[in-house]
Amino acid sequence: MDKEIIPTYYIPADDLCNRAGITAKWIHEDNLSVSAYRHLTSSFKDGPTEFANADSVNIYHLKTNFIFSNPILRSLIAESNSVFLNIQQAAKQQTKPDYLKFSRTYRSIVRACLKNLQDEINSGTEVDTSEFENYITIFYSVECVWHLCEILMIDPAPMNVVVPHLLDWVRFHFPSYESKATDLLFADRDDIEESSADFLKTVKGMIAQGQVEVARTLLRLHSSADSSSFQVAGEILRSMPIFSVTGGLPLQKFKSKWQYWVTDTESKLATGCLSAEPELEEIIKLVSGNQEAWINIAKESRCWYEFLPGYLFYTEPGCKYFELGTYAGVWLRRWESAKGFRDSRTMNHLDRVVLKVMENDMHQVIRDIQLMCDNKWFVTHLTDLLCHCGQLQILGDQQMDVTAALRESLLFDFGACLMARDSLWLFGIDYLEHSSVEGVGAIELLLPKIPISSERQAMKIIAVAKRKGLIEVEQEICRVQAVRSVANDRLGNALEWAIRSHDSIFVTSIADKFLENYAKTSTILCPDVIGNIGPKMFISPRLVFLVKYFDFHQYYRCGEFPQASELLINLLDSKITPEYFWPSLLADAIPLLESKEQHFSSKETHIILHHLEHQLIPLIEKKKRMVESGKATALNLLNDCRIEHVDEIVTLLRLSCARNLARSLINENTIV
Repeated sequence: MDKEIIPTYYIPADDLCNRAGITAKWIHEDNLSVSAYRHLTSSFKDGPTEFANADSVNIYHLKTNFIFSNPILRSLIAESNSVFLNIQQAAKQQTKPDYLKFSRTYRSIVRACLKNLQDEINSGTEVDTSEFENYITIFYSVECVWHLCEILMIDPAPMNVVVPHLLDWVRFHFPSYESKATDLLFADRDDIEESSADFLKTVKGMIAQGQVEVARTLLRLHSSADSSSFQVAGEILRSMPIFSVTGGLPLQKFKSKWQYWVTDTESKLATGCLSAEPELEEIIKLVSGNQEAWINIAKESRCWYEFLPGYLFYTEPGCKYFELGTYAGVWLRRWESAKGFRDSRTMNHLDRVVLKVMENDMHQVIRDIQLMCDNKWFVTHLTDLLCHCGQLQILGDQQMDVTAALRESLLFDFGACLMARDSLWLFGIDYLEHSSVEGVGAIELLLPKIPISSERQAMKIIAVAKRKGLIEVEQEICRVQAVRSVANDRLGNALEWAIRSHDSIFVTSIADKFLENYAKTSTILCPDVIGNIGPKMFISPRLVFLVKYFDFHQYYRCGEFPQASELLINLLDSKITPEYFWPSLLADAIPLLESKEQHFSSKETHIILHHLEHQLIPLIEKKKRMVESGKATALNLLNDCRIEHVDEIVTLLRLSCARNLARSLINENTIV
């Protein structure tokens, strides 16, 4: 990423925007609303605008791309979410967690993602190469900055000396010299002599990265290794003191020893013993900290910090973190001078973030890494990790520590962003749950808004809502599924969802559909569902009636007429029979009244007659009045029940009751 690219967004042709101008307003930090707007100043004459009511105003919404829709990057979300949860769990334990291990796990996930992206580009499949290269640029920057934060804050060196770790960081992210050195070490001696210029350039690069021993090994492979110049250079490199925190030599004594070595080296160079080999002389000047030599090699660097750790290795090996920002600023000015840059605007975004990390300006670092176009994955996870490590302190306007509030805000935003995605909402819940009290409230609001594509997904959402104790969310999702099932004529499924919603009114409406269908077709829908409702039927009186009426039919079909007769009388007296079902319910009594065996006593027969006179007859009269008043076109109860000739059935029911009453009275009065 040699230079920053400022994106340009185009809105469709809009004549009103062209004539009047446009305005924009942030709806959300990732959503910009643009519309036509006439810009007025104090010099304009007050009056109605010529654009009023002339054209319709269109509103355009510009949103940032969601990069994790890509399957490769989606796996990054899944793996990092597991690490995030492990950190939250470890932070609750009494023992201090190994945050360095968690940090390295995060980085390994990013590195694996980078490898998969590169493999996809090299696979030869039809992919948008520029898009994948953009992803690689983004996550390379993420891994580079994360690695730097890790070695400076999460894994501080002994005595807080940062140069050894910085050398490892540079070798990891700028491996070209080390790769060439490896090839030269395993190459034939003849091949080395053929590429002598490239050979010395590689040696110089290894010196600039602080790998003195590798450089000495390479010099011994040169064809002129036995010459006096190479012998002197080898001896200088061999005698060079190297600072080690664990070496036992105090820093002040090392500096004295180092200064003596530098003075001796400069004396040897002044004698011209290496003048026959200019490249070799340049290498020795680098290790002695010669400013001119370092300015020359800085011209060959790809970014300002590529050779900074090497420079510090030979000039300030005991540099500590709080001093790093000062040395980095000095080196940056030299690098810009060597490159011929007049200001820092030539630096790309990654260069600026690296500088701010070295200056320990974490407030600016947090602001800058939010602009890396990774949908805030990086800033969210890094801030969370640094907060748990106790290595982050952000002060607000009133000089108050707002680090915890910042962490919660980032977790909330990232979780809400994931909740808006069909395939990532489950991960979003984890971030919202660990953000703040508002995060729990957001879960309750966002869960019901997740687009449900299948019942399996609905069950997953319900399981999450139940685990979080969000009963209302669970009920709302069940109601939505019930409505969908009704729309698809799946009444059995709709009834099951309605029962799970615990909405008695909704259950009543679906039970009515079962009863109305039976009244019209004499068919009970979904008998398996109704037969297995069990105690759940008490959620609604109408559902109780449906289940008991189903039981009545089961008794009747199996020939258990005494039980069927008893249940029918109970239903008649239950006061839960819907009005439209009275004709069907009373008609079911006729076969039992006309049976050869007596199933109803005189008292039960009176009950049937009572409901006939006080329920069915008033219903018929009500229908007749509706016809007379014009509210109904005909007295056809087929729309409400299965009986076409109601008057004939009423007559038949009266006769059946009369015969059964006579028979029951005789039997009851002749019993000894």
